[in-house]
Amino acid sequence: MKKVLYLVPILSLLTGCWDQSMLNQTKLITAGGFDYTKNGKVVTTAAVPQAVATEAGQGNIMNQIFSASGFTARQSRLRLDRKVSERLEASKNQIIVFGEDAAKKDIYHLLDVFYRDPKSALNAKLAVSSGKASEIISTDFEETKQSTGVGEYLRDLIRSAEEGATIPKENIQTVCPVMFDPGQDFALPYLEPVGGKGKAVNVKGVALFRGHKMVGSIPEPLSVVYTMLTGEAATIQMSTTKKIWHKKDEDTLNFATIKVKKNKRHFNVLVSPTGEISAEIKLKTKVVISEYPQDNLSKPPEIKEIEKLLSKKLSKDAQEVIKRLQKMNSDPYGVGRKLIGFHYPTWEKLNWEEEYPKIKFKASIEVDVVGSGIIE
Repeated sequence: MKKVLYLVPILSLLTGCWDQSMLNQTKLITAGGFDYTKNGKVVTTAAVPQAVATEAGQGNIMNQIFSASGFTARQSRLRLDRKVSERLEASKNQIIVFGEDAAKKDIYHLLDVFYRDPKSALNAKLAVSSGKASEIISTDFEETKQSTGVGEYLRDLIRSAEEGATIPKENIQTVCPVMFDPGQDFALPYLEPVGGKGKAVNVKGVALFRGHKMVGSIPEPLSVVYTMLTGEAATIQMSTTKKIWHKKDEDTLNFATIKVKKNKRHFNVLVSPTGEISAEIKLKTKVVISEYPQDNLSKPPEIKEIEKLLSKKLSKDAQEVIKRLQKMNSDPYGVGRKLIGFHYPTWEKLNWEEEYPKIKFKASIEVDVVGSGIIE
């Protein structure tokens, strides 16, 4: 009897396994997408990979696609659960794709469910599709048949574009504070199906946001200049090809390809005594010429000429990026954030959405060639 009395208070302190999740009773979502119907309902599409054994003993991946609609993302998800034999679990989700119409409406309304669930995969990538998200999620891609599910394929596609600086690095967690920052916006990968029957996906650039809504896009290769201006020092393969000559006999000879080794950004926002706001981004970049079909880079004066032409071309592209951002009224570089931090009395008096497109905003890129490959 005494032993029982001792055990009762001890057992009350044990937490047990009340929140355990049995993997053999769940289906793991690896890719999800959101669209809206014509009457405003949220359509959730989810991909669940399943391994299928073959006669040769090698497993193939079959993507099961589920879809349901509701008045909110949570309601559509609950209805999705009712359509499958086991419980759907999103803790291993690798990517969320927004259809373009959904992205232009409000993505926070769709992401709210992820921020309130402690089991959410906050490192999942985010992307915008040029059409419906359901088309991207449900396509039978060539690369996903042998070894990967659609979630892993799309995640790796985006990681590859991040390494090439075509797009900035973002996920569910990183965009959350920026969405609520009145002085800064963000950008996400912009995808499009390619290959006739939609057998692959292309990263066509970046989709720009103001607050919670998509307001426009910047195509590749201009998106590489956009990423350089964010202050990214370098990536594994930050490269771009530019037309620096215009009168060569063969058009191929007019181009040069560079690989960025290091960027150093100076970003200043000033307020004049009369209250006029100006911003300037100066980027100094060290590059290696990885392709130059003319092959006459043996003399320093020739290198200087290439540096001058590349600086002129990249500065023109940088100014084009700034022009587009102001026209879209998107502030991903955080000019407003600088004003809040260093010129708060000025910021308090502003209507930033009206003021940002009108400010003087300049950008320039100075190129320093530090290598030209291994050709002697």
